[in-house]
Amino acid sequence: MKTFALPFAALSLAALALLAGCAGNSVDFSIDNPTDAPLTLQIDGTAYEIPAHQAKNLTLKAGGHSLDAPATGALKFNVYAGRQGALINPTLSDYVIVSEAYITDASKAKNFNPAGGGPFELDGVRFDGPFERANALFIEKDWRFGVKEPFPDSLTGYDPGNGGNIFRKIFTAPDFVAYFEKQTGQPGFFEKNRQHAAPTPRKLAPPAALPEFTDPTLQNASLKLRDVYQRYQHAADPSEQKQLQSEYQKLTMDFVTVFASRSSSLPTAENEKYNDFVRRTGAIMGQSALVAF
Repeated sequence: MKTFALPFAALSLAALALLAGCAGNSVDFSIDNPTDAPLTLQIDGTAYEIPAHQAKNLTLKAGGHSLDAPATGALKFNVYAGRQGALINPTLSDYVIVSEAYITDASKAKNFNPAGGGPFELDGVRFDGPFERANALFIEKDWRFGVKEPFPDSLTGYDPGNGGNIFRKIFTAPDFVAYFEKQTGQPGFFEKNRQHAAPTPRKLAPPAALPEFTDPTLQNASLKLRDVYQRYQHAADPSEQKQLQSEYQKLTMDFVTVFASRSSSLPTAENEKYNDFVRRTGAIMGQSALVAF
């Protein structure tokens, strides 16, 4: 059982620092190389040498940038003001983000059920649990513990009132396998079941088109959000980014209000499209960096 303690004064200071850090026009990144070979890439014309299984931290100003790496080729990308940062994955490798509960005592375990992103496969081996696979070029930092940080056995932090909290850690694929085998008591599980096929090269692709609504009222209510969503992906100027972020917040509230007034009369398919629409627009608008396709 992982344990949890609560220092409320320290939390308040940390929360204030976090809010202050999200307000500026510079964003922190970590370029990670999980492979067995050294990696050379360029960002804004500057060469970076990342040794095998190492990472390099850097801060980029909000705005337009360039990247050139062997797995991605040359591309342009935008960094967005006021965001929390991301892991740059220039090898387009698999990572796994794991959620674990930290509780004040065993009686609180029933209050926690860490969620996952659904089943996925690594080399043909299926995993399902409080895990989420990620292999995008920019993996948004929504974890407490980074690639080189283990899950600690005990932790001090904020308790929302249930006797603990859920925290996330990002693993490289091999480190996740080792973690999974240890947690489940299955040493050698992955190697025994994996398929040794040649990996298929990954290609970057723009976000898929947003779902279209059959309901005319809902479709009409979504039009301004769709426009903001498209403009944001190409917005290099920090002032424009902030304006679009503000517009998005208001338009989303308006859209949710329209949906709430009609949801009971809509078919299941429309409700599913609504959930998909909100999830995908929110994911893009929350990104610290996006490829400028």
